[in-house]
Amino acid sequence: MTVPKRPSMTLQRSIIPIHYSLKIVPCPVNFSFLGECSIEVCIAEPTYGITLNAKELNIQTATARDHLLAGYSVTATSVSYNVEVETITLEFPQALHVGSSWILDITYIGLVNDKLNGFYRSVYTDSENNVHQLTTTQFQSTHARRAFPCWDEPAIKATFSLTLVAPQGMTCLSNMSVLSTSLLENGMQEVHFMKTPIMATYLLAWMIGDFDYIEAYTSGEFSGEKVLCRVYTPVGLAEQGHYSLDLAVKAVEYFSRLFNIPYPLPKLDMVAVPDFAPGAMENWGLITFRTYALLIEEYGSQDRRHEIAATVIHEISHQWFGNLVTMEWWSDLWLFEGFATHLAYIVVDELFPGWDIWSEFVKRIQEVLKHDSLRTSHPVEVGVANPNEITQIFDEVSYMKGASVLRMLSAWLGQDQLILGIRKFIHKFMWSNANTSDLWVTLAEECNVDVPGFMSKWTRQTGYPVLSITELDESTILVRQNLFLSTGDVGEEEDCLIWPVPLALVTASDPTPRNIMMDTKELILNVDTTQWYKFNMGQTGFYRVSYPPKTLALLGQTFGTEQLNAANRVGLLTDAAALTASGNAPTSSFLTLLKYFEDEENYMVWAEVSLRLQELLAVWLEQPAPIMNGLKEVQRRLFTKIVKRLGWDFPPGEDPSTGNLRAVAIRFAGRAGDPEIVAEARRRFRSFMQERDLTAIPPDLRFPVFEIVLRTTEGVQEYEDIVNYYRETFVPGEKVVALSVMGYGSSLELVRRTLAFAMSPEVRTQDILSAIATLRSSVIGRAELWNFMRHHWDVLYERHCDDIGFLDYFVLLSIESFSTIERYQEVQAFFANKDTTSYDRILATCLEGIRMNILWLERDCKDVEEWLRGNGYLSDVGPLATEKNNIESANGMGINGIMVSPGTMETSSNITSYQLPGKTVHPQANLLPTHQHQDQQQQQSHGTHAYNLREHFGGSFCRLPEPRPRTLEREMELLSMSGEYEF
Repeated sequence: MTVPKRPSMTLQRSIIPIHYSLKIVPCPVNFSFLGECSIEVCIAEPTYGITLNAKELNIQTATARDHLLAGYSVTATSVSYNVEVETITLEFPQALHVGSSWILDITYIGLVNDKLNGFYRSVYTDSENNVHQLTTTQFQSTHARRAFPCWDEPAIKATFSLTLVAPQGMTCLSNMSVLSTSLLENGMQEVHFMKTPIMATYLLAWMIGDFDYIEAYTSGEFSGEKVLCRVYTPVGLAEQGHYSLDLAVKAVEYFSRLFNIPYPLPKLDMVAVPDFAPGAMENWGLITFRTYALLIEEYGSQDRRHEIAATVIHEISHQWFGNLVTMEWWSDLWLFEGFATHLAYIVVDELFPGWDIWSEFVKRIQEVLKHDSLRTSHPVEVGVANPNEITQIFDEVSYMKGASVLRMLSAWLGQDQLILGIRKFIHKFMWSNANTSDLWVTLAEECNVDVPGFMSKWTRQTGYPVLSITELDESTILVRQNLFLSTGDVGEEEDCLIWPVPLALVTASDPTPRNIMMDTKELILNVDTTQWYKFNMGQTGFYRVSYPPKTLALLGQTFGTEQLNAANRVGLLTDAAALTASGNAPTSSFLTLLKYFEDEENYMVWAEVSLRLQELLAVWLEQPAPIMNGLKEVQRRLFTKIVKRLGWDFPPGEDPSTGNLRAVAIRFAGRAGDPEIVAEARRRFRSFMQERDLTAIPPDLRFPVFEIVLRTTEGVQEYEDIVNYYRETFVPGEKVVALSVMGYGSSLELVRRTLAFAMSPEVRTQDILSAIATLRSSVIGRAELWNFMRHHWDVLYERHCDDIGFLDYFVLLSIESFSTIERYQEVQAFFANKDTTSYDRILATCLEGIRMNILWLERDCKDVEEWLRGNGYLSDVGPLATEKNNIESANGMGINGIMVSPGTMETSSNITSYQLPGKTVHPQANLLPTHQHQDQQQQQSHGTHAYNLREHFGGSFCRLPEPRPRTLEREMELLSMSGEYEF
């Protein structure tokens, strides 16, 4: 595959910017700003016109003046806008000649929008109910053009001088330190910042607002100069920034030594922004974060400390790898994001050796392994041509598959060799741009191995292999690699790919990995098959392994003997789960494997057990109640045993991982309906909410307890308690917990209230997805979320089409859990006439995922039933595989472990209205059939699914329509939409 590096839509290279001088004057009354942009340009060919990137900017004047010939200037006679490709063209009556030093002076008016990109506004309330306004920027990937006319491409670097005009007393921040401040007569101030180094437009940043801050300095031992590091927070939250500030100081010093290059700027600011779309952004010298991703209270959970450490160190690594050396084009996004992720884990492991961070890495990559096993995935190194495509590749493939294949490369070369190669690469390309091939060539030169030949197969081919092991006799095995698809239907024409696979083979008699490189379709190895053996030791390879049942049992018997560490046990578990979902093995084999984990004590392993069980339960969610209750009983027995051993209390000095294990065990035993745990959760909840005893629920248990209570009661008062807690707390992490659990409400009324609350002004745009994500865990929630999205799609699209990733994830949350052909067809029909340009990848992925769920259920529902009955989890009530989909179970306990009272399970045909801000909306009565009608449909169609599913899915399953045209008038109409929802 050849990856295009510079699509035809990029700007001409005969004119390039050298330096931008910007002055920004916000006008808060009408959410606009005045901009003055002077750009020093180099012209290589005479021209009458100059084309720049610009979006939603109203150009007032444009003049080109000759810097060397004083007084000579040419005024543009026309400005033409191309909304489609987001450019403006300035036309001049005279040619701008080569050899002169031209400066473009442009004045314009722009919008301080509420879309969380470009130059946008935010507001927050402090603990004393004071309201604070702020404005900030988010330019990655192509949003600098919303704030100033520019060459908005990563390869066209320049320097920047910025001036901000703001009310006196407000803090003004940018990439560089303040050069000077002038007080103006009208109560305003004019803040001038130092000139930046040469950098890409997407790394420029500024903000104006009320902030508190804390600060610290690096030691200066490496560079001889101390670097000032600060954490800026909303007013009143500065004390929650100490953990991240300490991380920043350590990371700056670590990377300075690692790359043998001092931190390039005079200061490093990290800012917690109340409204922020991505988790964090590596703006050079001014890194921005969601408040939740940067701030943590002193008693915050260990899991959140891990997340914050990985995020902060990831962004600081970008200050060298991404900012000092920048990608040529967005096709190489994976290289810098993947490396930043990989480097972050290396540094976290160095700073916190007790965290077992590489087991956490193995756990985290399971999502990308699932994503990359679908036909709708994409190569790591993927060609992109327009902003919509660029936005969609900020995904798990770019980040986590990128990091995974780099870890595999590190294991093959040796980490020290890899670091030496990276250091050489950064020194070679610092202050400029580079692409993937540049790195491979540099590493090959440093390590004297064929890095390009090895890595190109992993970065330019979609997917990954599964190694299938056949035991030929007691001393010989056959290893065969095939493309792994989670749908289990690899065609002969698809299975021609071959990857170079580092096998990392260990045996019971030889624990030292054998570094065998498999670069053929099949390979015969001498292995003692009477004892256990394992491939991919350490789980450093990006592939799965399918063992014979006997060998899998032998491997299971090693658990608890320290022969296989936590990462390897997680790898065996996740491979087994994925192979059952794809049909390579029956689901019963995965359920059998779980018995080997009964005495497991490692938190990371149990966290993965819980995730794989939830994946199975999610697909089986709408199966008959006895089957679901049997699966929940499997879960209950596994996790209740841990709760009995660890109890509810957190003794002083306890290992943090033990606390994490306690929280996981309580959550999933309670989710499975264990009566003692449910009762204790309710007792503690009452003490916490009614008696205000904050010690009743330790921070690590708040999410589990809140969830258990909402799942296992009718929950109206409890729901109100959690909503009020969300409103009252000013701790970012606690707000996220309260908001996220609302979707576990156990009645139709509470599901609808959660949807209405998520769309209300009380929830920030960035947090809407957190509020609705948990709705997928119940039959009612899934149906209502899908119904809601369909009814309000036009408003959601127009309001959020420019919000980074919003539509992608709203679509994903609304449909990815479906597992029936009826739902699959509904999704196809709904999107058939929609403009899917900005979310076509995620839509195709979701449809393929639904297809996988349908095929899995078709194949293994009887297998699971028989295993449950044979192992005592299912009473002998007769065949269930063709029983109707009964929603209520014996004691009023719903299919997902929630209380269901008479009338609760009414469907959309009985819905009278949604109460949402602005207007009452009446859903269409025929969108969702009643459960009785669903039962009839399933009974009627059950017999046909088994023989026609593959025929149905055989053709193209995701036909995407042509995008609708966007005009300048339409853009301005969208911009004028209210910041509130008006349904």
